[in-house]
Amino acid sequence: MIIGITDPMRDEATYAQYAALLQRWVPGVETQRLSCRTGTFLEIERCEALVIAGGGDIHPKFYGREEDAGLAKEVSVARDLFEFDIIREAMERGLPTLGICRGAQVFNVAMGGTLLPDLEAAGHPSHRRGDEGERMHGVTVAAGSFLRNIVEKEKGEVNTSHHQAAEKVGHGLRVAAVSDDGIVEAMEWEEPWEKPFLLLVQWHPERMGDTDSPFSRQIIQRFAGAVKSAYAQK
Repeated sequence: MIIGITDPMRDEATYAQYAALLQRWVPGVETQRLSCRTGTFLEIERCEALVIAGGGDIHPKFYGREEDAGLAKEVSVARDLFEFDIIREAMERGLPTLGICRGAQVFNVAMGGTLLPDLEAAGHPSHRRGDEGERMHGVTVAAGSFLRNIVEKEKGEVNTSHHQAAEKVGHGLRVAAVSDDGIVEAMEWEEPWEKPFLLLVQWHPERMGDTDSPFSRQIIQRFAGAVKSAYAQK
């Protein structure tokens, strides 16, 4: 089994965190880095699933707010375009997909959604990572959602390390969880029936200190199950 992971475009340890999380729950899995820097787009054809990793911001011009470009950080238009294409290809192939932080945001934009380019500038409390390490906050999971079915909880605590978030949710998506201050923290298919696994989360399951948290372990286990099913059907 091969799972594609988009390139976080940071140090090697960042990519390794995503790979290690998958290898823990999907023994023997191979990971394939998908990167605009190395031109590995066609490698998506080898993959049974896709993880869209975190990293820098999507350029605001892709969601109609080019005037807010100054609020964006670590922007790479080449990465944005590459990942829009990867998302389209993954959807056409019916690949189970997990979007993490930026991954959730870029999928939302790919589906015609918009982002708040900076939460603090928009008047919201900071969701950035703290100086002392991971910052945590509460989330409420929508009743009847796919995410609720996975975590089996209405409320929980997740880590947070972002300054952008979904504003208008993209076509075909719905909100699956919100933070205590009302920020979109997870999205999923609006009509998930007979569609491949899709979960988009703002938090970082690969960095959760509590590895037994249902907001980390149970999400990855369910994703792993979807990957195994996809592999068995090939």
